[in-house]
Amino acid sequence: MTGSLKVSVPIDARYRALATELAGKFVELIGGSPTDAQALSHALSGAVDSIAPASDAEQHVDLTFHAGAGGVEVTVRCGARSTVVKQPLPARKA
Repeated sequence: MTGSLKVSVPIDARYRALATELAGKFVELIGGSPTDAQALSHALSGAVDSIAPASDAEQHVDLTFHAGAGGVEVTVRCGARSTVVKQPLPARKA
């Protein structure tokens, strides 16, 4: 399955978990395994932590999820900073 999803999440610590939970659910919806979902969630958590300042709770993180034939790519933006997280997904057996 291919598809895209855009979402904005406040960087306040109370909301950051939403980004990683959403990443996991997105992977599962496109046919990934729970292990794939956990891997993307973990990678995304690190990416959000690396670009989002902990001190400015008023900001938000923009996440753009894109599912393609080879896996999932998530573009993470916060202010002027951005990064891309990629999670390959194994081909499903017919």
